[in-house]
Parts: sequence; C-alpha cells; structure tokens
Amino acid sequence: MAVMKRRIAFISLIALLSALPVAGQVSKRLSREAIDSLKNKRPLDGGSGYLLFDEYAHDMGTIYESDTVQAVSFAFENVSNEVVEITDIVTNCGCASSFCNKKRLSPGEKGTVTVKFNPHSRSGTVDTNAFVYTSLSSVHPVAKLTLLGNVIDRNEWRHLPCIMGSLRLKSKEACFEQVRGGTAPQVRIACANVGTSPLRLFSRMLPPYAAFVTEPAELSPGEEGDLVITVKGSLLPEDGADSFEILVEGVEGRISDRIIKVRLK
Repeated sequence: MAVMKRRIAFISLIALLSALPVAGQVSKRLSREAIDSLKNKRPLDGGSGYLLFDEYAHDMGTIYESDTVQAVSFAFENVSNEVVEITDIVTNCGCASSFCNKKRLSPGEKGTVTVKFNPHSRSGTVDTNAFVYTSLSSVHPVAKLTLLGNVIDRNEWRHLPCIMGSLRLKSKEACFEQVRGGTAPQVRIACANVGTSPLRLFSRMLPPYAAFVTEPAELSPGEEGDLVITVKGSLLPEDGADSFEILVEGVEGRISDRIIKVRLK
C-alpha cells in the first residue's frame, strides 16, 4: 500500500511539473474566441426588461486625434418591477472611461451612463464598448453600450496643405498654359473633406467661359476628390483674358479664404 501511495504521488508530481512552463518555452496563446469572450461579455438575457436604454450604439462620426475628450450620454430607465443596482461599468479599451449618475434605481426611475472617449493616439476606426453590470448578475452585463466613429490624424492630410474651412486643397491657384478656340482644357486640384458633414461645392461667380465642379459631386467626411476647373476657349473674349477668381461656396470660411486664383497664359 505504501508503495502504491508513493507511486501515485510520483505520478502526480510529474503531471504538475509537466504543466509548468519551461524556460524559453512560448506559452500557449488564447484562441480568438477566448479573447473575444474576455473583451466582449455576452449581455444578460432579457436585460432590456430591467434597464432599457434609449440607444445602445452611438456614432461619433469623424473626429481628430487632437480633439478634446468626447463624452456620450446613454439615457436609460428601470422598466422592471424591482429595484436594480448598478454595481460596475467596465470598458474594453484604455481610451474610454465611464460613470453613472445614479447607482440604485427603483421601478420607473431614470438615469444616465456617460462614456468618455479620448482620441489621442487612437487614429483609425472606433469600436469601443462599455459593459453595465448590475445586482442581477456579476457575470453577464445588463447592457453593452458601443461608441463608433473614425479618428483622423491631422498629419494624414499633410499632402493637402491649403485650408478652406473643412476643405483641404493641394493649391489655391490654377494655371492654364495655352487656351485656344475650340479647346476646353481642365485643371484638377486635389482636395479632401476633413469635416464631419458632406460637402457639395459650387460657384456662382464665374466668367461665361469657365466652369467649376467637383468629382465626386459630393464629398463625404474623410473622402478625397478633385476640384475641376474648365476654360472654354471658344467663349473667351476677343481681347483675351489673363486671370479670374473663383469663390468657392458650400463650405464655411471667410471669403478671402475661399478664393481660387486662376491664371491664363
């Protein structure tokens, strides 16, 4: 019997030592599913029957790394027939923090969960979650609140140095080399919409021989395109023309900042 006990103890010791990591040995990596389960906890089944939020995902749109911290409030109500206590709010990213204005809610009471997002050094797509835990379960959150958006590094537009409100341009000048009758040459100026709203640009103050459009016709936030200036040689005045200016409309800014100077040689 003593021999048998020693043998069992020896086998147990071998099993324990084999489970320990060996120096220089790479530890076993967690599967993608295991990592996801740690970062994205499954919400409690029927959680919206206790705390019902006005929205569960908020799109912040396009913001810059240099912008201030973005604070988004998620309003909710205790729609159950029992008291619900918020015990914790956990975010899955160091770029976010959260707090609740009310921790204990009676039936019918309302509250707000505020999630703050810091865009500094976070360029790229935003998909950050805040998990709201309550007295109902310490394992499954009652709700998952999501912040979406896109963070832009201002240096991303360094190839477009000229600024016209939320429009960035390669240049505010255009030069046509030789415009003859019967020709309609074009000059393209690279541009980008660095704002948060679409841009539809136009100009009503053009000479009869000039045209101004953008390609695409509408620039979405973060989208690059071209300002296209056309001069129709057949419509040039007989005494010629050497220059004109285009006042760009559809973008905010001072008039002096929204002018493109065009020269004809």
